[in-house]
Amino acid sequence: MERVQKLYELYRTLIMRYFLRLTGNMEEAKELTQETFFQACLSIHSFHQKSSAKTWLYAIARNVYLKNLRKKSKDKYLPLDEYSWAEGEFSTGDPGEQMVIRETREKIAQALLKLPENARTVIILKEYEQLGYEEIAEICGQTVNWARVTFFRAKKNLLEIYQKLEGDEQV
Repeated sequence: MERVQKLYELYRTLIMRYFLRLTGNMEEAKELTQETFFQACLSIHSFHQKSSAKTWLYAIARNVYLKNLRKKSKDKYLPLDEYSWAEGEFSTGDPGEQMVIRETREKIAQALLKLPENARTVIILKEYEQLGYEEIAEICGQTVNWARVTFFRAKKNLLEIYQKLEGDEQV
């Protein structure tokens, strides 16, 4: 139990941010985070440090998310204020630039939600959580090559969806 408490203190924010990006809902992200650490408590005896604790928790989190996804499979809109929390503060002081950045981030978030789960997960883990292909492969139970190919295809698909949201289907 003490091990899980330490893991909770170290990784709660990362796991919650991961869920926030997947779901677009802060309350749901909090609930899924709690469920992830509950599942970690139940299976801590099986963690033999073959992978990092972070990778192990992301794998549990992904399984919790997939289980939750099966329960309810409706599309969600990612509220701008919650997405801004996940991204941090804007670096520019210009209100016009801030508005453009907000709109761009909102469209990216909407495009992410339209991707299939595997593609969305790989992009979030690689781009936002800064994990390597090896960690992503382990979390998803796939090969490193699968992670690389999925990431490449997901980025291409994300760009296409984003361009449709922008109304610019050329390029």
